Amino acid sequence: MGLLLAPCSWGQETPAILPTNELRPGMKGIGRTIFEGDKIETFQVEILGVLKNALAPKRDLVLARLSGGPLAKSGVIAGMSGSPVYIDGKLVGAVAISFPFSKEPIAGITPIEDMLQVTPSANPQSAQQAGTDLSYRITRAAGGARLIPDEEAATGNLDRFLPPEPSGGSLAGVRLPLQLGGVPTDVAAEFMPLFRRLGFEPMQGGGISGTDATFKSDLEPGSMVSLLLCQGDLTINADCTVTFREGDKLYACGHQVLSAGPAAFPFAPSRVLVTVPSLMSSFKVDTPGPVVGAIRQDGFSAIYGVVGDKSVPQIPIHIHLTSSQRKSTDYNFQIVQETFLSPLLLNLVTVSALGNTERRMGPSTLDINGKIELTSGESVKIEDVLSGDMGTAALVGAAAATPLTYLLGADLPNLRIKDVDLSVVSDNEKRVASLEQVWSSQSEVRPGDHMEVTALLRLPGEQTVTQKIPVEIPESVTDKTLSLVVGSGASINALQMRFTPLAGPPRDLHQLIRALNRMRRNNRLYALLMAPQRSFVMQGDEYPSPPPSLIQTFLSDPAVSSSVMFSGTSVVGDFETKPSPYTIRGQKTLLLKVVGPGT
Repeated sequence: MGLLLAPCSWGQETPAILPTNELRPGMKGIGRTIFEGDKIETFQVEILGVLKNALAPKRDLVLARLSGGPLAKSGVIAGMSGSPVYIDGKLVGAVAISFPFSKEPIAGITPIEDMLQVTPSANPQSAQQAGTDLSYRITRAAGGARLIPDEEAATGNLDRFLPPEPSGGSLAGVRLPLQLGGVPTDVAAEFMPLFRRLGFEPMQGGGISGTDATFKSDLEPGSMVSLLLCQGDLTINADCTVTFREGDKLYACGHQVLSAGPAAFPFAPSRVLVTVPSLMSSFKVDTPGPVVGAIRQDGFSAIYGVVGDKSVPQIPIHIHLTSSQRKSTDYNFQIVQETFLSPLLLNLVTVSALGNTERRMGPSTLDINGKIELTSGESVKIEDVLSGDMGTAALVGAAAATPLTYLLGADLPNLRIKDVDLSVVSDNEKRVASLEQVWSSQSEVRPGDHMEVTALLRLPGEQTVTQKIPVEIPESVTDKTLSLVVGSGASINALQMRFTPLAGPPRDLHQLIRALNRMRRNNRLYALLMAPQRSFVMQGDEYPSPPPSLIQTFLSDPAVSSSVMFSGTSVVGDFETKPSPYTIRGQKTLLLKVVGPGT
């Protein structure tokens, strides 16, 4: 089986493929990679054997000993993944697997036959339509739908989505160097464990130094490529090596990046500044050039890209920061639009921008306002006040990333993010208000009544303020008692998480945007009016206190009842105060006696 390579400086012949079943221990060949600069060098390869079904069913692995260049001192180097291996001019596959803490450069080679099975999707747009396993609780009451975020799925708490880190004696993909340019050291340290779980080797890096003309754009087997995850005032790129190129099509890495299937990552040629030997994992430090193409498939055995394809959707991020010294700074970034990575990257760039000038330890308050704008013209508001003694910047990152997580994870067709705009005002003081007392303007209520609830908030320095919450008693109330729970956004969310059943994904983008725009914030009080009646959720909407006849109808029809989720408590009213300049904490409950008609 012969395949044409694109014309390159290394030979013009058509290399044949050497099938795995023809390999024998002791066979010797060469590999191609870059150890420094943009010069492709060769290293020696000795076949040790073939491990059948080593990585997965019908996924064999060629075991080999490498030598030459710096390999005796460095071992297998992060960034070598994808380095092509040839025996007698025939392509065997790509260096892809290493043994952590190995004393010798022993590597696993992914057979080229497996790599060539990674082909582009018939529908490239599906790269942005893969949903994530997020739990939805969309509630519907008098004020409209609200989304209650699943704390377990919040950005920064992603353990259940990720594989465990490999142990020292296990096979592991050669880590992709992840260059973090412009990320403060302490911020990078917080995100490093997560990136390592994803198969990256994060390190401090940098952006382009020099003109575009200094980079070789004619990528060939052995060339370094960078997947550009973030560009602008902060740069993040993941790097590996080209294995095979045919015309404008290329295969690289020899293993997956995220195993995302259809993908949309811009890529660029990369120059290696230095190869750093390390006992834990040697790595290449490199810097990327201009975009020359796009990765379109991220499979088990390789990534597939197209040179010249620059139609990759990206998300512009604009952050306007007014520092605690009242100095204004604008930060601008571009991140890839990808279901899993985009919220993580938004979190990282936001925390990095704030960590550049603002304190990480000590009292601080950050006011955040902004929006996530979609190409459809709709937008999701981002608004909150976050205050504490440490780590406040991380809370801002999560506040921005959480709605993006739900938008991209909703598996809705044709969803495109136009941009994200954030404005943050920082103060070196703690502005936390504790809910101390709640009382109502009347002890007994009737169906249809309008009443007012007063909340007493205690501020730092023993000052107090009051806030008024208007409450309406529904005409349909038939219970003798009602519970009115008043509290912060976090406490009311936690309460509803206990009795609001999980719903299916939102039925359309409009429902999701409405629910996201009414997510509870930290800077206001909320009040839930609850009745001890059964409610149900259907197609993502909650219906409180339905007529008994309707419940019996649902229960008697299995086809209908299977898509309806019931709860023993009904929220018959959902109210909130206007925004305040404080982060509010606490929760109180009032019991209301209902008198008059219907009771």
